[in-house]
Amino acid sequence: MPVTDSSLRRTPRLLWPSVSLALIALLLALCSLSYLVYRDWRDEQQDNLIQEVLWLEQSLRMHLEGHQEWADTLARDIAAGKTDSARFAHLAAFYLRENPELVTLERVGLNRQVEWDSHGIRRDGRQLNSTEYDALWRAGRLMRASYGAPYQGVDGKYRFDLAVPLVRDGQLLGGIRVSYLLDGLLYHQVPWWIASKNYISILDVGGKTLAQKFDAAEQPGNISHQTSFDPPGYGLYLKAVSYRSGLGLTLPVLTGIIIVLLLTLLYAVWRIRRHMRERAATEQKLAQEVSLRQAIEDSMKSGLVAIGLEGEIVRVNRAFCDMLGFAPEELVGRHPPHPFWPLDQHGVLADAMEAVRDNRQQEQGFELTLMRKRGDTLVVRLFATPLVREDGSQHGWIASMFDITERQRQRKEMDAAHRRFLTVLNGLAAGVCVVDQGSGQLLYANPGFAEMWQVGDADAPCCVLLPGLRAGRDGDEYGQEFIVTGERCLLLRRRRIEWVTGETAWLAIVSDVTAERRREEREQAQQERFQNTARLIAMGEMASTLAHELNQPLTAIHTYAAGVSRRLPEELALPAGVRDAIHAIAEQSRRAAQIVSSIRAFVKKHEPQLERVEPARVVQRALLLAEPLAAKNGVNLQLEPDRRPCQVDMDPVLIEQVLLNLMKNAVEALVDAGTPRPGVELHTCVGNGKWRVEVVDNGPGLAAGMQDNLFTPFYSTKPEGMGIGLNICRSIVEFHRGEFGAVSSPEGGCVFWFSLPLAGAELGGAGGWSNEMPSC
Repeated sequence: MPVTDSSLRRTPRLLWPSVSLALIALLLALCSLSYLVYRDWRDEQQDNLIQEVLWLEQSLRMHLEGHQEWADTLARDIAAGKTDSARFAHLAAFYLRENPELVTLERVGLNRQVEWDSHGIRRDGRQLNSTEYDALWRAGRLMRASYGAPYQGVDGKYRFDLAVPLVRDGQLLGGIRVSYLLDGLLYHQVPWWIASKNYISILDVGGKTLAQKFDAAEQPGNISHQTSFDPPGYGLYLKAVSYRSGLGLTLPVLTGIIIVLLLTLLYAVWRIRRHMRERAATEQKLAQEVSLRQAIEDSMKSGLVAIGLEGEIVRVNRAFCDMLGFAPEELVGRHPPHPFWPLDQHGVLADAMEAVRDNRQQEQGFELTLMRKRGDTLVVRLFATPLVREDGSQHGWIASMFDITERQRQRKEMDAAHRRFLTVLNGLAAGVCVVDQGSGQLLYANPGFAEMWQVGDADAPCCVLLPGLRAGRDGDEYGQEFIVTGERCLLLRRRRIEWVTGETAWLAIVSDVTAERRREEREQAQQERFQNTARLIAMGEMASTLAHELNQPLTAIHTYAAGVSRRLPEELALPAGVRDAIHAIAEQSRRAAQIVSSIRAFVKKHEPQLERVEPARVVQRALLLAEPLAAKNGVNLQLEPDRRPCQVDMDPVLIEQVLLNLMKNAVEALVDAGTPRPGVELHTCVGNGKWRVEVVDNGPGLAAGMQDNLFTPFYSTKPEGMGIGLNICRSIVEFHRGEFGAVSSPEGGCVFWFSLPLAGAELGGAGGWSNEMPSC
C-alpha cells in the first residue's frame, strides 16, 4: 500500500515531463507536417507543370510531324507530275488558311528562286537569302525533310522553316519551303487550360526569348520547367512558368493532422495487431508464390540453373535435370567443375563462366558442349543474366539453356548440301544469276557470271542491266535473246521463278556463243563466196558461148560486105555514102569479131593479144563511140590529152571497151542524178613510166560506203545493172599489168582512173605511180 501511494504521488511528477514531451513532439510534428505539406504541394505543382510541358511539347511535335507528312506527300506528287502550279496554289491557300501559324508555303528551285506560292506561279524572280535557304540546303544534302535554324523576319518576329526535297529518279529538282511563325505557333497551338495557368515561351541556347504566350493580369511564380524543343531543334527550348497561387486546403489539412496525432496511441495498438495479421497473410501468399514459381519453372522446356557468386549451383528446374539426367540433389550445392562438364571441355566452360562473371557474354549467348549422366554429350545455347536483390546487390546469376544438338546437326547437313550446290554452280562454265524482277537488283551470281559480265564481286548487291529481262509480257515465263558486248556474243536464257523471299525474280543463264556465231558468219560468208563464184563461172560460160556463137555471123557479115565491095565496079555510079557505108559495115563487123575473140580469150583466162600501139588512137576511137550517147543525153564530153608521144603494149580492143564502159557509166550517172550542165572530161597524161587515163564527171560523187563495194561482183547501183562491168574492167587493166581505181573529186563528182606501163618501162621502184600521186 505505501508503495502504491508512493507510485501515485510520483505519477504527477512524471506526467508533466510526459505532457511537455508530448507537446514538444506535437509542435515538432505540426511544424514538420506544415513543411511536408508545403513541399508536397510544391512537388505536386512541379509535377503537374512538367506533365503539361511534356504534353505541350508532344502536341507541338505531332502537329509539326503532321505538316511534314503532308509536305512529303505534296513533294512526291509534284515530283511525279500529279500536281501542277494551280493545284499547288489551291492546296497552299487552303493549308495556310487552316493553319494560321504558317507564314508561307512555296516551291523553290535549285537556284534559290521561288517558283510557286499560294498565288500560283511566281514571276517576280524572288530569290531566298542564305538564312531563308538554310533548311532547303540541309534537305538537299540529306535528301529528306529537314528543319532550319530559327531566324528573325522583316517584321522582327522569329520564325523557322521546314524544307522537303523534290526528288525524281534520284535527281534533286528543288524543294518545298514551309515557314512557321514561333509566336503564331504558341498562340494557336497552346491550349487555353495551359496558357491560363502558365507563362509559355520558346528560348534559344543563350536564354533569349524568341516567342511567348502569357496572361498580362497574372504574375509568374517561381515554379518552372523547360524541355528541349526538337524539331525544329538547333538549341531551342520550350519553357513554362506557373502563375502564383495559394495553398488552398492548408488549414483543414493541419486540423486533420492534429486530430490524427491525438488518436495516434489507439491507432498504434490497433495497427500493431493488424500488422501481425497482415504478416501472417503475407507469409501465406509468399508460400503460394513460391509454389507457383516452382510450377512455372518445372513447366518450362528450357533448362534453368541459378548460380552463386562462387559458381556453385543454387537451384535447377526439372527441364535442366531431364536434359542432363541428374537429380536436383546431385547438382545443388556443387562447385566447379560440375559433374556435367566433359573432361575435354573444362577450359572452355571455365572461360564461359568467367565471361558471365565479368559480364562479357555474347549477344547470341554461348554455344557449349555438356555431358549427360549416361556419358553422351549434347550442344546447348546458354544465356545468363545477373540476380539482383531489392537493395541493388548481386547474389548470383540465372542461366537458361536450350538443347540445339538436333538443330546443329540439321544446320550442318544444310550447309553441306549448300556447299555441294555451290560447288556445282561455281564449276559451270556458263554464267548463272538471279535478278529481282522489280528493281533489277542482283540477288545471286556464280563466278562464271561475274567473270563473263565483269561484275567483280559475285555477292555484291548491285543492279545489273540484262537486256530482255523486263521486255516480256506478264505471262511470259521463258525467253532467250542474244547480247553483243564488244567482240563477244552472249546467249541469254531466262525463266521467271519465285525467290527464297517470296518475290518474283528472273533466273538467267548466260553462255558465250562468240565462237559459234563467228563460225556461222564464216560459213555464211563462204556460202556467199561460193554463190558468187558459181555465178561468175556461169557468166564466163555464157560469155564464151555467146562469143563462139556470134563469131560465125560476124564473119559472114564481114565476108558479105567485103564481097559486095569487091564486086562493085569503081566506075559504077552509086548514091553518095553507099561505098563508105559498105566499108563501115565491113570494118565494124571485123571490129565486132575482134571484140568477141578478145572477150572469148579473156574469159578463158588467156593472155591478152598485146601489140605496141599509140594510146591516143585508142582514146580517139573510144571517144567517137561514146559521143552519140553523150549527145543524146545532153552531156558535154571533152578530151584533154597529153600531147607527148608514147607507146603502150596493150590489146587495143579491150582497152577501148574499158574506156567506153567508164564514159558510158559517167553519162548514165549524170542523167540519173539530174545534174545541171552535166559534163564528162577524159584526161590522159604520161609520167613515171606509165600512161594514165582519168574519166572525170561533175555528178554527185560516190556515196558513203559505195567505194568499198564498187568492185564487188554483182554489186550495182543501177536498177537494171548486173554488177560485173567495173569488175571486168579492173580485171582487164590488171591483165595489162596496170592499176585501176576510183575516188571522189574535191570539186565534186567522181574520178575513175587506170594506168598502164609504157612500152619498155620497169615496174615497181620508188618512181612507180600510185593513187596518192597527183592526178592528170
